Amino acid sequence: MTFAKFLYNYEYIKLNGFLRDTLADNAELFYGLAIGWILLSYIAGSLNFAIIMSKAVYHDDIRTHGSGNAGFTNMKRTFGTKAAIAVIVGDLMKTILSVTVAMLLFGADIATLAGLACIFGHCFPLFYKFKGGKGVAALAAMVLVLDPIVFLVLFALFAIVVIGTKYLSLGSIMAMVLYPLIHNRIYTFIHADILPEYFANHGLSTTIETLNGAIVDVPDFEYTLLHTPSAVMVIVAVFMALFGVIMHRTNIRRIWNGTENRFYISKKQKEKYESSLSKTAPVSRHRLDELDEELSESERD
Repeated sequence: MTFAKFLYNYEYIKLNGFLRDTLADNAELFYGLAIGWILLSYIAGSLNFAIIMSKAVYHDDIRTHGSGNAGFTNMKRTFGTKAAIAVIVGDLMKTILSVTVAMLLFGADIATLAGLACIFGHCFPLFYKFKGGKGVAALAAMVLVLDPIVFLVLFALFAIVVIGTKYLSLGSIMAMVLYPLIHNRIYTFIHADILPEYFANHGLSTTIETLNGAIVDVPDFEYTLLHTPSAVMVIVAVFMALFGVIMHRTNIRRIWNGTENRFYISKKQKEKYESSLSKTAPVSRHRLDELDEELSESERD
């Protein structure tokens, strides 16, 4: 099998899943299994590894420290880099598993909904009184599985923002807000320009057709390589942009006030950055407020 044929088959499976043809005459079972997997994805998402590790390894609860958030940043500040890396790997893997299985069995739309369910589980975990993280790692894992190129672009933007500002939360917010736009542009570009020409050059059709009556209660349709993202993908992407802003509203407030904690890879980097900041950067907004109060007090005296 040539690489072009392999890629062609991958596109078909990614869009349809294995079960769409297998259960061609049993739509109820197909959708029943899909809904069941989405619910299981929410349960998997509810497994918060920051809480699990803090209790199992450190005999403590991460939610009682720092910002109270059960996520990567608070874990790093409280228990160190190794603990934070273990947490983010766990959070990534639970979403990668949920989305990959859903994509292979049911297709991209159901996989997108499974990823959304996993994100909800991470943010509002069933096992921890619905108090969890902010869903950044879970969203990153979903995008990685469904759209690797989109993931790389968003990760690059995230890294640029974090390196430039030292605000991990700002990098996360920017990546989530830009996700719908970048996803739509890149997805459309690949399926409208790149793949059709590539397949045509290798003697393959630019249209992937589902079997007639594949799912009895769904109208016959074609999956074409010229299509834009499905309605499900677009709605979920826009929703995640709004959801990201809402989940990071306290971070946005702290960034505006100049009180948000900055992210440093090491103590040496922190000392170097703060040293350069004290020599060149203007006085921060919250420091100006303090000086205002001091001046007012001296005038009253």
